[in-house]
Amino acid sequence: MSRLYIRQTGKASLLSEADLEGLVFNTPVPFYDMGVSCGNPLETGNVPSIMMLMPEEVVGYYETYCTRAFGDSMKDLGIMTGDVLIIECVPEYHSHDIVLAEIDGEKTLKTYYVDEEGGQWLVPANKKYKATKLTSKMKIVFKGRMIHHMRRAPQDSTQHIMECIQEAKELMKREYSASEDFKSLVTKPEYADKVVARLHELSDGKLKPKDVLMPFRAAMEAGALRRPTWAEYGSEFGFKRVSKSSFSDYTDPMKNKYADEQQFLTMVEEFRRLIAR
Repeated sequence: MSRLYIRQTGKASLLSEADLEGLVFNTPVPFYDMGVSCGNPLETGNVPSIMMLMPEEVVGYYETYCTRAFGDSMKDLGIMTGDVLIIECVPEYHSHDIVLAEIDGEKTLKTYYVDEEGGQWLVPANKKYKATKLTSKMKIVFKGRMIHHMRRAPQDSTQHIMECIQEAKELMKREYSASEDFKSLVTKPEYADKVVARLHELSDGKLKPKDVLMPFRAAMEAGALRRPTWAEYGSEFGFKRVSKSSFSDYTDPMKNKYADEQQFLTMVEEFRRLIAR
């Protein structure tokens, strides 16, 4: 789809993946991820823009920006929630333009129409919504005319992505700190990573507290691990499948619950070899 063809039609259009194929995204355009209402007018407030690259073929001659649609009042024109709207700030508006209008501080996307009597209307493309006649009592500002809308693969907002990443980083930082605290219980720090990793491997998938805690008792018996407290154990391994009382019993050096079990003795020897390397 050429820019010349777009200008000749003079109509808003849906740009598909096929339309954009082969075009170079080289023109920076402000993007306001505020969600313009295609239903009832919505209070959007001041939303900072981010810059996104668009093909020059789809950018207007006048100042152009992008935002996102939501709601169903324009569905009969194929404008759906999540579509990226390309808005051009034109100097004048004509009947049948799809406009982004601000009415008393609230923004909405509708078709602009001037009737035979000169009355100005904003018209939805869904019968369950009513047309709005513009009057002198309203504070009306046209924010631009929609020249295209894009429906591409779902894309999360940058703000939400960054919030999720920040939350994950903070969680990783807390987990790292807790892991380092537990690793300090390993008697030979140079083998801490290997000992803790092996404890995870041997306890994961076990269901009974006795089986879950056997590797910890074996590491203690081998001299590879000092006895952890309930809080230290939970910070690294969680409290699933193990109660505080069972943890106390099975890690108590005064109670030889595993002394005669071959599996336990095999684990003890493994941890001895692990810290003797």
